[in-house]
Amino acid sequence: MPFEKGGRADKQGNRYEINCIIYELLKILNETNYSVIIEALGEDEIGTDILVTTFDGKKEHQQCKARNASKEYWSIPDLKEKRIFFTWKTQLNRDNNRRVSLVSPMACSLLLDLHNRACNTSGKSDDFYEIQIMKSSKEFQKFYKGFCSEMGLNCEKEVDVLKCIDYLKRIFYKQISEYELQDRINQNIQYLFSSEQKTVYNALLSFVTVEDILGKEITQSILSDYFIKQEIVLRLKEGDKRIAPRIDEINREYRENFRAVQGTLIHRDEFDACIKSIENEKSTIISGGAGSGKSGCTEAILNYCEERKIPHIAIKLDQRIPCKNCESWGKELGLPNSIAHSLHCISKNENAVIILDQLDALRWTQANSSEALAVCMELIRQVDYLNNERKKKIIIIFVCRTYDLENDNNINSLFRNKKFSESVWQIVKVGDLKEDVVKGIIGKNYEQLSLKLKRLLRIPSNLYIWQHLDKKEAYGDCLTTSHLIDKWFQQIGRKSVTMGLQQRTINETKKSIVDALEKTGHLYVPKQILHVEEDGLDYLVSSEIVVIQNNRVGFVHQSILDYFMSQRMMEKYFDRKAIENIIGVKCRQTPERRYQVQMFLQNLLEYDSGEFILFGKEMLASDNIRYYVKYVFYEILGQIQEPDDNVIQFIIDNCQNEIYGNYLLNNVIFKRKQYITILRNQDVLERWYSNAEKKSIVFNLLASIAPELDDEDISFIERHAFNDKKDDEQFMQCFLHDINRESDKLFELRMMFYEHYPEYAKEVYIDVKTMMNQFEGRTIRLISFWMKNKIKSQGRYVYRYEQEFLDSDNSFLVNNGEYILNELLQYIPKECSWKVKYSEWSEKFVYTRGLERACVELVKKATVALCCKSPERFWECYESYMGQGYYVFNEIILTGLAVLPPEYSNRIMRYLCSDMDKNIFDYTSGAEDELELVKEVLKIHADSCDKKELLMVENAIFRYISPNASECYKRRIEHNERKEYSPVYWSFWGDLQYELLRYLPKESISSKAKELLRILDRRFHKGTSRYCNISGPSRWIKSRVSGKNISKRQWLQIITNSKLKNQNQHRWLEVKGGFIESSYQTYAGDFRCAVEQHPQEMIELVLKNKERVLPAFVDSLFLGVELSGKLEEIDSEVIERLLVEFPCNMESHRAWYFCGIIEKISNVSWNSEVMEQLINIALKHCDPELDKLNVINSEDEENNSCHMLRSNALNCVRGSAARAIGHLLWEVKETFGQFKDVIEGLTKDENPAVRFSSLYALWPSYNIDKEWAAEKILYLYESDIRMASFYNSKNMFFLLYPKYKERIIRIIEKCFKSEDNELVEVGGCAVCEFYIQHNEFETIIMPAQTKSDEQIKAILDMAVIYLKINDYRNKAKDIILAYKTVDTNIQFPLAKMFYDKAVDAKRDKMFLHEFMKTKASRELVWAFTCYLEESTDFFVDYADIIIQLCENVLRMEAEDLSKQWGIVDEISKLIISLYDETVNSSKLADKQIADKCLNLWDIMFERQLGSVREISRQLMER
Repeated sequence: MPFEKGGRADKQGNRYEINCIIYELLKILNETNYSVIIEALGEDEIGTDILVTTFDGKKEHQQCKARNASKEYWSIPDLKEKRIFFTWKTQLNRDNNRRVSLVSPMACSLLLDLHNRACNTSGKSDDFYEIQIMKSSKEFQKFYKGFCSEMGLNCEKEVDVLKCIDYLKRIFYKQISEYELQDRINQNIQYLFSSEQKTVYNALLSFVTVEDILGKEITQSILSDYFIKQEIVLRLKEGDKRIAPRIDEINREYRENFRAVQGTLIHRDEFDACIKSIENEKSTIISGGAGSGKSGCTEAILNYCEERKIPHIAIKLDQRIPCKNCESWGKELGLPNSIAHSLHCISKNENAVIILDQLDALRWTQANSSEALAVCMELIRQVDYLNNERKKKIIIIFVCRTYDLENDNNINSLFRNKKFSESVWQIVKVGDLKEDVVKGIIGKNYEQLSLKLKRLLRIPSNLYIWQHLDKKEAYGDCLTTSHLIDKWFQQIGRKSVTMGLQQRTINETKKSIVDALEKTGHLYVPKQILHVEEDGLDYLVSSEIVVIQNNRVGFVHQSILDYFMSQRMMEKYFDRKAIENIIGVKCRQTPERRYQVQMFLQNLLEYDSGEFILFGKEMLASDNIRYYVKYVFYEILGQIQEPDDNVIQFIIDNCQNEIYGNYLLNNVIFKRKQYITILRNQDVLERWYSNAEKKSIVFNLLASIAPELDDEDISFIERHAFNDKKDDEQFMQCFLHDINRESDKLFELRMMFYEHYPEYAKEVYIDVKTMMNQFEGRTIRLISFWMKNKIKSQGRYVYRYEQEFLDSDNSFLVNNGEYILNELLQYIPKECSWKVKYSEWSEKFVYTRGLERACVELVKKATVALCCKSPERFWECYESYMGQGYYVFNEIILTGLAVLPPEYSNRIMRYLCSDMDKNIFDYTSGAEDELELVKEVLKIHADSCDKKELLMVENAIFRYISPNASECYKRRIEHNERKEYSPVYWSFWGDLQYELLRYLPKESISSKAKELLRILDRRFHKGTSRYCNISGPSRWIKSRVSGKNISKRQWLQIITNSKLKNQNQHRWLEVKGGFIESSYQTYAGDFRCAVEQHPQEMIELVLKNKERVLPAFVDSLFLGVELSGKLEEIDSEVIERLLVEFPCNMESHRAWYFCGIIEKISNVSWNSEVMEQLINIALKHCDPELDKLNVINSEDEENNSCHMLRSNALNCVRGSAARAIGHLLWEVKETFGQFKDVIEGLTKDENPAVRFSSLYALWPSYNIDKEWAAEKILYLYESDIRMASFYNSKNMFFLLYPKYKERIIRIIEKCFKSEDNELVEVGGCAVCEFYIQHNEFETIIMPAQTKSDEQIKAILDMAVIYLKINDYRNKAKDIILAYKTVDTNIQFPLAKMFYDKAVDAKRDKMFLHEFMKTKASRELVWAFTCYLEESTDFFVDYADIIIQLCENVLRMEAEDLSKQWGIVDEISKLIISLYDETVNSSKLADKQIADKCLNLWDIMFERQLGSVREISRQLMER
């Protein structure tokens, strides 16, 4: 029987839809779906490719769409065109148990967002519409309205909004790429079947395409029968009895060696964070340092899982190392399948937890760590795919040391691979224990412990050791972990005697374990290779210092092993073994060994500082000790707080040593007060200061310990200061820090330097709030100094000064008001002019805030304090400033008057009346009203003054006329007589009376005042006073209909209202935030907005009433149509009628909108009248005018650049017409005949902007009449080379090259040699491309040294692009290598080849090896590092490239390196990553690479490059 056309036949060829069907069938076997029907019948068929029925009886109608034409997304019109909305509505209206879904690789993010918002809304229509919709972006609102329209709903009506919510909750959009869909199928097959994956997939493919299943309900039994016939085997299902018992065994093994402090788990906040992550179904990484208590977190998680019966599995990765793949590893663990699939089997309807501990150990303990991490990655992916189908998720918890998590590329790549993992990983950082927790464990003896020991015991592993110590002994000398371990093992040895064992047996057993671990380099050693007495080993296990697991022996914590290793070194030292024997040969001097050397040296120092110094000197002199190991000696020296005679003598004797004197200075003495004091006391600093070559060392050392300089240091500076300005500038480095930390003597020294060099005071930063809390006098002195020396604030800290003063209510202000005024008042300007009003002293505008303004705020606060404490002193202090009208003083005085007590009210009123013009106005505080401060004074004191003074104030207010009143009145008359603008009413009397009379007590003012207030209220109650400060945000002006949804009838009344056109007066009504203006222009602007929203309705409205519509509204109609996002929805005949009925003249801007409409609409055949108008505009419109630019640039004096030419072409009407013609030619080639002469005219126009615009039409013309168009294009290029900056000219060069070779070559050369950078870029790219493809320009491209930066950048930009093209890759490489040594700033295009992944490290290995010899920059190294991190799992594959790069960088001169800030840190990261991957490998080549990494580290330490202290810290953390 033949298939129906467009229906079942299409299934045979639709791979994406077939995979969708297979995926849903697999979900039947997985018991997510109950059944599936492909091509359902009857009503179910409408808009349904797959009908899914779930176990709860709900039906989902799926449509599968692999493509949406050439688009990468779905829009409302797309969904409408495919009739998707119609089918959705049909199915959703049948009953509430139905839902619909669209499955597609394309994006439809707005629909997905709508669905999510509907699911999360409160259910109230208002909440959904007002909050979820109207507070979103305009694009989102538009999508929502389009959705409602297509579903037949009113988007604002309550009942329809509720219906919309119901629809959206049942509409699902499932974006699944073809790759992801195939991957999900593979994952499900792997989980569900034992048979080979390809066999199962082919069987399912055959089932869908060959079996007679269309229209039939497919259930689990049908599928099971089919697979039995195909001899395909399904895996064991839920309840597999082999799984749970084996998981229990694995969990017991995991918990076997956990040792809790005091035998019980100490509760920590980190436990709660882990539990919360599980409850929130967030996979988690537990990170922390060694011994921080990460295992305690996993123990808490296991307890939680057991209490709540949550299925879980916990594995230590260093003991159960992942291998091969997830399935093999699972079987090796004794499970029937992978961990994820096995746990899934026993936990389908509940959460499950997987704990993978010691992730960091994979990199140290295994040569095949890369394989183990790959299995971990596969496990993450499996869990992700299983979670897609599970309601209750599987949570993975990894445990890893912080350093490895943050710095190991292979480990952190597990958690950033978006390809597999959609989940966001929660990180729980485990820190030290809280002090109160430690105190609770130790008990009453806690307070007797030293501070260092208290800090030491906050680390859980140290607290574990402490709990095993005999509390009867004293531990005051325990300052390190080593001390604790030493005490513990001594006690273990003594107690062994009571157990019938000899201490010798215990020591020998320990020694055997340590020697075996040192020899193997591992943390555990097989028990069978230990030749020890069983009793001794059992005793150490029972003492809980040694553990045995899976027949492997190790110490309970690595710090214990490190201590015993260092102890063995001590034994060798006193046996007078050679230094190489003690520390190890060079190849064994690894980061781990470095830590043990540190412990050894610390122990040696505690034993005898003389021995420590002797061994250190031997280390420094030895060629067999690596520099980064030698550096440990410097580190320990630097940590000595109280150097003894041996150490002091060593420092004095060697600080000028030619070999390692600089190392001592930089790594031991610098920043260490104790050593700098020694050098000062021994007159070493004095000798160096007298030596011109060493003087700089003195400055640097003193600055390094500021502000901890003591009196002797300060005396040293004072002795040598003010003899040489250059020296003084160096001494002032001691003051580049927080003043709050300085001693009084150091602050006095600072001020002494400022007195000599006031200009340096402006650079200081002070935290004013802190300073006012601690050193109030200093703050005032410093600000007074700034004011005195007229030092302007620098802008960086301006706002902070001012804000902190506003916030500060320090008691110093209250107690020292007079002192502050005496210091600062003298600097307040005694002026009354507009210059002060708009100066730094004024708060009127926020951008003027500065130190001056801060000074005013401080004076105001001091004044208020003085008024409250001693009111009479206020009058005495300000008497000379009162009545003068000084602007800033008025602000301060009015502020003070407002807080004076009532007994001064009469005096205050008399003062105000004495000269209203000089006394009551505030021009500088930034208040909204110039009368605001005096209003506050009146409000407070008018109630408490006598009647006589009140009447005096009332009369003064009545009589007040501004000195500017007559001038204001005169300007008002002149303005209105000119009739150039709208008439104005500028008030010159009444404002002040209205503002101030209201602040006098109503019951006490005269009847005359009350009557005046009643009259003035009618005039001013809605207006703005002339005394209002209109500053800050701009105020809007709009019409009465702005933002309102008015009807077409109302719009018709407005757009045909001829009174609007004749209305010259702009009537403004002031409202909050702006003004309402009923004018021609504002209504026209609002009409444009209405057209944008409803274009077709408004066009039809205007066309029906075209004789009556006012001209401005016709222009607004055109503009609104052009700007509308709904152009494609308008009937083209309606638009054509609009363009014909309202033709454009050659002067108006309407022609711009006309051309814009044509350019934006596709697939329309315009009539001859429209075409004629377009031609006329292109040839005859007045815009642009010759020799007059529409766009200018103040930075381009001649306005003659390519950028300016293009800007003017884009911003002129004739240019717009040329673009519209080009658009039509791209769409309809047949119109070329109409436009050919027009285009020719444009190419010959006098205006270069018009000629440039002709290229928009010439480009499509080239596809129609190549020869004609080519000649015109070449003519334009040759007559004005700027034309070559037209977009895509580079491609046109290639098209024209075969026929016009010589002309194109000359044009490209002209571009390349131009002074305009845009043309240089065009020319440079073309030079490179033509060289690569046609062997042109060889003489130009190869001498790299003679070119400008812009030329080189353009060439390299193009060369990097060609690295991606197989046929031309080698030539591109040759170009890049030819430029690799050019000394110019061209690093970005070279870095781009890594950013854009234009190279493949394996394929291009030789090229990269050679390229890494280039002069590297930080950006280049950073780009390469990022490239490796993102593109590869293993750095070792690119070892020779990395090593070449690092060697090249480390060969650079120190001065060059200093210019490339951070480059050493980047290569350090590369070296560390490479070392980590190779150090534990058994391959000889990898061992050699690891050794080279150590050599590179040595060079960094030897040359003291970068932050060697930070590198050292990183090494120690390993």
